[in-house]
Amino acid sequence: MKGCDMRITDEHIATYQRQGFVIIEHFLTEAERQAALDGFFTLFAPSYDEYVANGRKSDTERQTLFPWDHSGLNHVTVHPELIGAAERVLGTREIRLCEGHLGMKYAGEDYGAGFHIDYGNNTLGPIIEPDDFMNLVCFYCFDRVDDGLAPIQMVPNGRPEEEAVPMVVPGGSVCLYSVFTRHSASPFTADRGHRPAMWVGFTRKDRGWDGGRTFTYKSGARGEAMGRFMAEATPRQLELLGFPPPGDPLWSTSFIEAMAERYPGFDSAPYHHALGT
Repeated sequence: MKGCDMRITDEHIATYQRQGFVIIEHFLTEAERQAALDGFFTLFAPSYDEYVANGRKSDTERQTLFPWDHSGLNHVTVHPELIGAAERVLGTREIRLCEGHLGMKYAGEDYGAGFHIDYGNNTLGPIIEPDDFMNLVCFYCFDRVDDGLAPIQMVPNGRPEEEAVPMVVPGGSVCLYSVFTRHSASPFTADRGHRPAMWVGFTRKDRGWDGGRTFTYKSGARGEAMGRFMAEATPRQLELLGFPPPGDPLWSTSFIEAMAERYPGFDSAPYHHALGT
């Protein structure tokens, strides 16, 4: 797959497969970045200046998990370019969203750090060879990350931890990495500042033993947030939550109408079109 408008190229994917990660600077447009930050600061954690002014406390709702009642955050979670990258890495169109959560670090706070891999907490299966690309992790940095702002460090495949690459990047950058890639946060040594981040994960639908959130209310989803996502999602984005594409027998007229009733604003047109109604 090639194209002048692609933000994640085949060269990026080749780098990921060779070294276990790839860092893509300026992945988000400035409008996408600002929209995500707006949702982040409003629903999850305040900026450093607001945090300090409030006595190092947060008055936000601390909405950690996808979906959010905010279009900017939902959009970057299921960004079309991330979906395309996941399809290429996982070798199939049959993928699902398995993770979406936010994280914040502030200057002046103590955070643990240590090199590790994420394989063990993303599957019920045994340790296997790391060339089995069954899970893609995407780590967003919404604001600029300098050396002192606890950049995540990624260890290239086959290299020692001393050769870890810090994710010192402009805001709106993303790192794609494997659950077999060793990585660690760096100490937060700057006197001031913050590091707002998001983790997004994709896995294959045919690997039910690999972990992942269901995004139902039992797993912490909020009604108003899911309603917003359902009203704004494309059919392809709904597939990431387990729904089949338009034309599948599930999408009967009655099912389509019931979805529209449950989620005001739900775009039923693609499903009616596939039915010929």
